[in-house]
Amino acid sequence: MLRPVLLALAVAALGCLTGCRRAAPWQATDWRPASPPQRIVAASVLATETLLAIAPRERLAGVHVLAADARYSLVADEAKGLPLVGADPEQLLAARPDLVVCDAFTRPETLALLAAAGVPVVQTATPTSFGDIAANLRRIGAVCWLQAPAEALVAQMEQRLAALAAHAGECASWRVASLDGALHTYGRGSLFDAMVGAAGARNLAGERGVGPFRKLDVETVLGWQPDALVLGGADAADGEQPAWLAQQPGLALLPCAQRARYVRIPSPLLATTSHRLVDAAARLQDALRQWGRP
Repeated sequence: MLRPVLLALAVAALGCLTGCRRAAPWQATDWRPASPPQRIVAASVLATETLLAIAPRERLAGVHVLAADARYSLVADEAKGLPLVGADPEQLLAARPDLVVCDAFTRPETLALLAAAGVPVVQTATPTSFGDIAANLRRIGAVCWLQAPAEALVAQMEQRLAALAAHAGECASWRVASLDGALHTYGRGSLFDAMVGAAGARNLAGERGVGPFRKLDVETVLGWQPDALVLGGADAADGEQPAWLAQQPGLALLPCAQRARYVRIPSPLLATTSHRLVDAAARLQDALRQWGRP
C-alpha cells in the first residue's frame, strides 16, 4: 500500500538531493525534538540495546529484526513481543514513527525517503573506542529525552572500565589476537582493539600494523606467535578448541594452541557496539588473570 506514496517521496527526495541539499534540522549534533518522542523506532542493534536499557518499553514502536535474533543481539529475549522492522523504508514508515534511530550503515535512499516523509532520523556514529560508545549513548539519550538514564548507563560503563583498569597490569604482558575460521582479525581503529586495551592486554594485530580489519594467512599467524586467541562463536568454555581449527592444521603448531589458550566470547558480545562491550573486556581479563603469565 505504501509503494505509490514511497515512489512520490522518492521523486521528491531525489529532487532535494540533486537540488539545494539543505540539511534536515535533525542532522545537527545538538538537535532534539521539541517534545519527548512517543513512537521511537530503534533501527539498529545498537539503538535497540541502548533503548531497551533506558526507555519505557511502551515508547518503542519497533526494533530492528536482527535485535530479536540471538545470533546477532544481546537483547533478543527482551525484544520479544515488540514490532520488528527491517531496513526498508516501507517497514520503517509502517511503524508510524515520530523518531528513527539508526546507524551509519543505513542506506542514503532510506534516509532521504524518511526525510521526505518528515520523519526525524538520527544516526549514531561508528565507534572505535569506549569514548565513542559513550557519545552514542548520550546522543540517543538526548534525542529521546532520556538524558538521565543514558548518563547513568555511561556512568555504569565507566565504573566497570575503572574496575578493569585496576587489574590491567596483571595482563600487560599478554599479546592476544582475534581470529575466526576465515582467519579474519581486527587491529587499530577497531572496537576489538579498544576492548583488549580495556582488559590491559596488547592487541597483536594492532602492534603489527593491521588496521580495523584484515584477512590473514596461516603463515602470518604462525609468525606472530600470539599468546592467546580470542574467538567468537557459541558460548563455549574458555580453553575449548574451536571446531574450525582442524581445518587449519598449521595453527596447531602455535604454542597458544598447544596450551589451549583460547578465550571464547559469544559472537553477539564480541560484535556489540554498545555499553555491553565492557562485558567482553571483563571476560578477556578474567581468562588472562586465571592463566597468570603467558
